[in-house]
Order: sequence, then structure tokens, then C-alpha cells
Amino acid sequence: MTAIYTGMRLGEIMALTWNDINFKTISINKSWNYLDGGGFKKTKTKSSIKTIRVNDDLLNLIVELKVNKQGLVFRNAYGQLPTSNAVNKTLRNAMSQCGIVKQDYHFHSLRHSHVAYLLANDVPLYIISKRLGHSNTTITADKYAYLIDEFKERSNEMIEDSLNELNPKSKNESEGKPSKNNRLA
Repeated sequence: MTAIYTGMRLGEIMALTWNDINFKTISINKSWNYLDGGGFKKTKTKSSIKTIRVNDDLLNLIVELKVNKQGLVFRNAYGQLPTSNAVNKTLRNAMSQCGIVKQDYHFHSLRHSHVAYLLANDVPLYIISKRLGHSNTTITADKYAYLIDEFKERSNEMIEDSLNELNPKSKNESEGKPSKNNRLA
């Protein structure tokens, strides 16, 4: 749930401590080195260090993990963090239970789903780029070009609607009203 709500990388999620969780935000300032036996490491890039806003639904789910009484949010009562394989297996099982069949869908794909959801809800690319921790929007645009192309037609319609607002005559005529002003600027 944390990945789909935030777009965070697995290592960033595994490195979350309770000090990183606030009233409406999650601070991303380190990563977990789950490939080399554990321990904190730097984030993938400098721009990956950020604080992102989250909603109450996610925060309420995360707070349920406090019963484990561990410093790391996702460490279980036995002091263990799930491995990358365990996380992917759990994801595949959840997808199967929901009747979702997607070839080659893995934990990192949740980051892509997060981006797709934000784009579908008209969140600007600049904001998505910052949320993901990309140093500039070109990285985001290149990485998610296939998603951006899907929303191009909708964007073109939004542009046309916006441009139609520039000419009150054309808007009024399309609504069957006479125009008050026929001049062009």
C-alpha cells in the first residue's frame, strides 16, 4: 500500500523509521541496503531526499504496524524486514486473489502505477517528478513517456477547451447566445 500511495522505491520504504512518519508527510532521507545484508545507505540520488504528502488512509494503515515495537516501520515483531523476493511474492498473491493477471509486474511496477494514477488525475508532471525524487522533469518524461502519450489526447482536448475560453463570441455562439463583443484583440 505504501508503494502505490507514494511511488516510493522498495529500499526507501524498508528504511522508513517512525521518525520519518509525521502527521501528513513521510520523509525520505535514506534507503535500505536489502541486497547486501541490510543497513542504511544513501538514497538513489540526492534529489531522492524529500518529504512527500500522504493521506490519512495510508497513515492509518502504517500506524497499525506500531504493535511490532520496532524502530523500522516495516520490521516485524521478530525484528525482520521482508526481502525483495517476499515482497514480490506477496504482491503476486494479492494480484491473483483480485483476479489481476499482469506478466512481469513486480514491486517496482507499483511506482509506475502511482505515476499513471497521478497523471490520470491531472497532477502536473513537475509535481510528479518532485514526488518521485527525479532531479528534473526530463527524467520523468523520458521514463514515463508511454504513460504520458496515453494522456496526450485528453490534454489536447483540455487545451482546445482553454483556447475556446479566449473568445467569448465563439463560446456564446456555441451556447446559442449572441456575443456582446465581436472584436479581435
